[in-house]
Amino acid sequence: MAGLTACLSREGSSMQGHNKEGMWDVSPLNFAEPVRGPMNLPSSVTIMDITLREGRQVDGVSLSLDDVVSVASRLVDAGITMIEMHHDEADEMKEVSKLDPNLKVQALVHPLAATTQEKALEAIHRCQDNGASVICFAFALSDYGFPTYALGGVDLTREEALERGAEAVQTAKAEGVETVSCNLLDIARVDLEWLKTQAKTLAAAGSDIIRIDDIAAPCTPGVIGYLTREVKAVIPETPVAMHVHNDFGLSSAMALASLENGAEIIEASVNGLGERCGVPTLAELVVAVELLYGLDTGIDMGAMTELSRFVADVYNRPTSPTLPVVGELAFAHAIEGHHFFPDNIFFHNPFSAALVGNDDYVPLCNYSGPYAIKHKAHELGLEELSHEDAQRIAAVVKRELRLRRRPLSDERFIALVTANSNAS
Repeated sequence: MAGLTACLSREGSSMQGHNKEGMWDVSPLNFAEPVRGPMNLPSSVTIMDITLREGRQVDGVSLSLDDVVSVASRLVDAGITMIEMHHDEADEMKEVSKLDPNLKVQALVHPLAATTQEKALEAIHRCQDNGASVICFAFALSDYGFPTYALGGVDLTREEALERGAEAVQTAKAEGVETVSCNLLDIARVDLEWLKTQAKTLAAAGSDIIRIDDIAAPCTPGVIGYLTREVKAVIPETPVAMHVHNDFGLSSAMALASLENGAEIIEASVNGLGERCGVPTLAELVVAVELLYGLDTGIDMGAMTELSRFVADVYNRPTSPTLPVVGELAFAHAIEGHHFFPDNIFFHNPFSAALVGNDDYVPLCNYSGPYAIKHKAHELGLEELSHEDAQRIAAVVKRELRLRRRPLSDERFIALVTANSNAS
């Protein structure tokens, strides 16, 4: 438990107020009593990165040991203190656990591992030998998950499976496991009292973390917040972790709803990589927790864009240009009116591109007028254009776009400026 305490020991808030000159300016209502009062925010929060486990459950992705260590090193350099990996990847866990003495490596094990003393011991010793400091037992005790046990040749009732799970937790603690986590699957489709019984039973057995898992995102963020609050109420002294999916495009909202209701650990992967539609995107969650809630994640926001692009290359999974925070177009403004006030960086952005290691970008489209043309020329280091030249170039650019039906390259834009500027 000492390791977990260290992992969760960042007290208070590093972000004071709703703005910081040149960096961000968000709504002060985020911190107003009518909004914050009903929340049960934890005193500290850990974002566990699951890029090397959930993020590999993606079509076409297969990483070498060197790839895994390279990604893990970037995560650690960015300030990640807790990483989840798969228990079967022995060499990977061994190497990643060596990267930083303060790094918590969580090994997720199969539900069958907690059904007998023999299987529990085998999983525990394998994870310990491979460098995991957190062992996470899984419990598939909903209507959809429970057949997992029968398929594994285990004939148990749900109550018996839970009792065996509690014994597995006790065994793990007796074997010297630093931190035990219990993952309760499909929380939104089980009876609430049964969910709370699972949480209470496993916490009483010695589990250091109770992890609640939506498994299929079958609910609104409000439901996730409610379930977090209900679980937290019956295990107030045990940290709650939240694992959510993006099937409805709501994963970040669901994770934040859980945070608002007391979850101390929320999870994300770089670029939202994960099974089906993925999970919360690390950069989105870090920036939201820091700027909208004022909580210190301990993670370097300035590393987010480079980390995103590195993982996209290693995984060979290009990101959408419009991916929030880190996408190439995250700080792009096409509408002419957005360029009237170039010195007011927060006119249409809540935070600066520099804060997250990204860049401003001027796209060109049907609505680009002289101000956008002048801004684009400035972006590319060209000489300042007169308003008349910019108007003329805007008309030429629009015609070019209609003919090509794709973005102009910087080289072509420079050629059009050169050919249509009196200064040339």
